[in-house]
Amino acid sequence: MDGKSPTKNESQRIQALHEYEILDTAAEAEFDRITEIASRVCDMPISLISLVDKERQWFKSRVGLDVEETPRDLSFCQYTFTEDRLLEVRDAAEDEWFKFNSLVTADPHIRYYAGLPLVDANGFSLGALCVIDRVPRQLDENQKHILSLLRDEVVTLITNRREKEKYKENEQKLKAFFDHSQSLMCTHDLEGNFITVNEAGARLLGYEKEEIEKLSLFDIVPAEGHLNLRDYLVEIVKKGIVKGEMRTVTRAGGIRIWMFNNILQANGNKKAYVIGNAVDITEQHYLEKDLKHTQAMLTRTGRVARVGGWEYNLKNGKIIWSEITKEIHEVEKDYEPDLASSLNFYKEGVHRNKIQQAIEQAISTGEPWDLELEIITFKGHALWIRALGNADFENGVCVRLYGTFQDIDRRKRMEAESSNSKKLFEDILEATSAVAIIATDIEGTITLFNKGAENLLGYASEEIIGKLSPVHFHLQSELASRETELSTELGYPVKGFRVFVEKAELYGSEQREWTYIRKDGSQLFVSLAVTIIRNIEEKVIGYLGVATDISKIIQQHKELERAKGLAEQASMAKSEFLANMSHEIRTPLNGIVGFTDLLTRTNLDATQREYLGMVEQSIGLLLGIINDILDFSKIEAGKMELEIEQTDLNELINQLNKLFNVQIAGKGLEFYLDIAPEVPSYIWTDALRIKQVLMNLMSNAIKFTAKGNITFKISVLSREAETALLRFSVRDTGIGIPEDKQAKIFEAFSQEDTSMTKRYGGTGLGLTISNRLLKMMGSELQLESTVAVGSHFFFDLDLRSIWETEDWKELASIDTVLVVADDEWERESLVQLLTKKNIAVLQAKNGFEVLQLLMRGSRYGAILMMNDLPIMSGIDTIKKIREKIFNEKYIQPIIPIFDPQESNVVAVCESLEIKQWLLKPVKPEDLYQVLTDIHREQLPK
Repeated sequence: MDGKSPTKNESQRIQALHEYEILDTAAEAEFDRITEIASRVCDMPISLISLVDKERQWFKSRVGLDVEETPRDLSFCQYTFTEDRLLEVRDAAEDEWFKFNSLVTADPHIRYYAGLPLVDANGFSLGALCVIDRVPRQLDENQKHILSLLRDEVVTLITNRREKEKYKENEQKLKAFFDHSQSLMCTHDLEGNFITVNEAGARLLGYEKEEIEKLSLFDIVPAEGHLNLRDYLVEIVKKGIVKGEMRTVTRAGGIRIWMFNNILQANGNKKAYVIGNAVDITEQHYLEKDLKHTQAMLTRTGRVARVGGWEYNLKNGKIIWSEITKEIHEVEKDYEPDLASSLNFYKEGVHRNKIQQAIEQAISTGEPWDLELEIITFKGHALWIRALGNADFENGVCVRLYGTFQDIDRRKRMEAESSNSKKLFEDILEATSAVAIIATDIEGTITLFNKGAENLLGYASEEIIGKLSPVHFHLQSELASRETELSTELGYPVKGFRVFVEKAELYGSEQREWTYIRKDGSQLFVSLAVTIIRNIEEKVIGYLGVATDISKIIQQHKELERAKGLAEQASMAKSEFLANMSHEIRTPLNGIVGFTDLLTRTNLDATQREYLGMVEQSIGLLLGIINDILDFSKIEAGKMELEIEQTDLNELINQLNKLFNVQIAGKGLEFYLDIAPEVPSYIWTDALRIKQVLMNLMSNAIKFTAKGNITFKISVLSREAETALLRFSVRDTGIGIPEDKQAKIFEAFSQEDTSMTKRYGGTGLGLTISNRLLKMMGSELQLESTVAVGSHFFFDLDLRSIWETEDWKELASIDTVLVVADDEWERESLVQLLTKKNIAVLQAKNGFEVLQLLMRGSRYGAILMMNDLPIMSGIDTIKKIREKIFNEKYIQPIIPIFDPQESNVVAVCESLEIKQWLLKPVKPEDLYQVLTDIHREQLPK
């Protein structure tokens, strides 16, 4: 029998076969096992699982046959579809239906065929399971039964395969969804430890996927949320599903808020876990937090923005206006509009016609509208509005129109003003005749050439715009030089037109002087400022150059340079003259000083001595003025040089003490010395000049302070192995300096107030000289001052320094040291040196105070006593102590301090069996060594 053997609903059968998606798939072991069993059980050389398509039969599995498919016309299997039972052809060569079939007459020479249809649950025959032999055969009942069971297994495999493929497909989709979801998806165990986390979720939390899968929920939830987290872990076990909100902290410390919907997954004996799905609602959370506030603001915003709503119900003809819409129309709140009255508000003519056409078009086609129209309000005011409308349809019929209504009158009027302004700008641009304004596109072709450019360069705009580049009227030698300069600076070639705009693109703008060449060939100097022109998307679309003729300015600058040179020469000549004259004046003055000093040593009466004192004072002031002028002249002439040498800082402080102690005490001022413990012992500096600066600051502080105190302070701002940044400061409680005058006091020959010179004297050069000297040292004076409160002058110097090499550790064990000195500065200096080594200190001003302390039973690790005490000297005090207080069993350690000019120091000390004494100025290492020796003598032998 030739041709196909159609079945009922053949097209549905073919569709059912294709839905299984099994045709043309790869071999599968489960199907191959069945054909192998069928072949062996039935003892047949050929066994097939055949699926019959529209034009072919395709073999899902085959044994003993090399072809993958045959035409359906030749198929034996299609004839199994007529009945759900075994089709058995015992000898095809003798069968009327098959004896002429080419599969019988030619290869594979089928003689025997037995096949069972593969019928699915819906009754569709998909194909057949068959066995074939090349000789006539017959199956026994057992073989037929087994073949039937195998047929059922094939149908099950085909059906399950579709379910399996669907499951696999769903699993892949789920995995893809999990991996590519932009929210947080994860699985975790019942202790909160992560099992899996998707890439997006890990990224949102600031981690790599591999990193976060080693963490737990407790690692990403802030500590304050751990109690709620434990409650969640308990609840998920009880309920199986938990929804809620959770806060986490990112790796960078930021807070993110999640809305989660988690499900407990428990599979029999397998360990239960949780599938988590969370959406980042951080922004939504904060938005929702202010929702009520926002909703309240909407009405206010609508009122401010003047935006109202409207609706037109075509079924009942009713129109609804919002409150703002009524306000815009200037009608009462209870006003009820209809279509006719609503349209009548629009200005008659073009505006009313446009809105009528828009409404008709929307009702007909559903086309929305967005129009800017003018209305006349109920009160007669002309107003620009923006009307937006949309249409709703049901079953092809428009049932509703709705939209918004916005007052845009202010914007429209501003646009009109802007248009007028733009026109005005264009007119101004064209009228600007003194400044050349030239714009180009990104290629350098000129697009704007204003009237000023025409005047400056002699070209008409028609000759330039769209035709030339600014390169055309630039000096070529300047262009070449600038090309080389820019290429070297930027590290890449810059040529031609790019010379003008390269830096503007890098830094926003560039201003530079160039030489222009006019149309007639003459040259002029211009200052050219180039900026970038960008569009609304910030893309560069061109360049704008504004050029100003500076030829006159250049000429004036050259003349000014010449004048400046002449002025500097005159200034130098003046300085040299002042220096020479100061020297010439100082020479005879030194003679006057000498003879005046000699005269004071002669017998003079009181009046003569008084007059002579006035002469000495006047000469001293005059010498001070001359010295200031001489120093200033040297600095001005560039002849002042620093002499850097190792300087004993402690000795420098003592020298300042000697110079100012009497003046401070004479004015009844308190003096505070504040030397930081970490201050070095020696510094490398110009001792004379730094002393000059400090003397000037101290003199000014004393001069301008009538009551209160003066503080001299040295502190260490920073320290390296061999250098220290020191801050020297002088603070007073004097008259202070107004803020607007503070800069002026550093100018030469200036004081804060001209009356100061008359009242306090001085040249006004002191601070100027000090500041210039400090600038030579790499520093400068700084000032903090308040009128009637006081002034604080200070400066910082980074100096090579030496600290004590001896650590003097034993000094920490010394008992309290008593410092005895009448001079406050000397007393404070010693206190600073002692406290620097953490030694407790008490102070006394004279011998009587010492005797009183000792007689009350006080004892000290040592007593440091100046010999030049008032009333009773230091040596006399020691004698009294030895006579009146101590017996032979205990001798109070006393270290007298002598002036180097005193005689017989050694003899006096030996007579009193004083083994240790010091000379002024007291050096730190000498003091520490003496105290260390005394401490060692007191230790038990």
